[in-house]
Amino acid sequence: MSGKTIGIAILGLVVVAALALPVSAAATSNGNGQAGQINSGLKNDLWNTYGKYRLQVYDTRVEGANEVVSDLGNYGCPTADLQATITSIGNERTALSDALTNHDRNALRSVNQQLTSLWKQFREQARDSIKSCSVQPVTANSQASTAAADL
Repeated sequence: MSGKTIGIAILGLVVVAALALPVSAAATSNGNGQAGQINSGLKNDLWNTYGKYRLQVYDTRVEGANEVVSDLGNYGCPTADLQATITSIGNERTALSDALTNHDRNALRSVNQQLTSLWKQFREQARDSIKSCSVQPVTANSQASTAAADL
């Protein structure tokens, strides 16, 4: 696992823990038998921070997927299915952004489930694409070797 991936995972855990804080703190007593309230400004700031970084992770993954498709295309691998899946993933960005903006946990859960399914589909399609094509790049050196072998 790369350092960047680990950093993103740690950030995600911190943010999830911060989002869970309002739920757990709201259930605690403030000492006089009454349930305490979490500052709504803090809750909104935590949601906004989570939303900002969640969308950055999403955009980075989509960018990486597009690069994978480009690389596979450069080697003559089939990419139509992959591109269609990336388009479907791209169509989920608005729903993801809306769920984060509206602090809607149910909508966020639904979008995350859809994205999980689409990313799994993308990985499977990428494996199939790699298996179905030649992964030897055509370069000047390989063409010269082939020409020399024909002598």
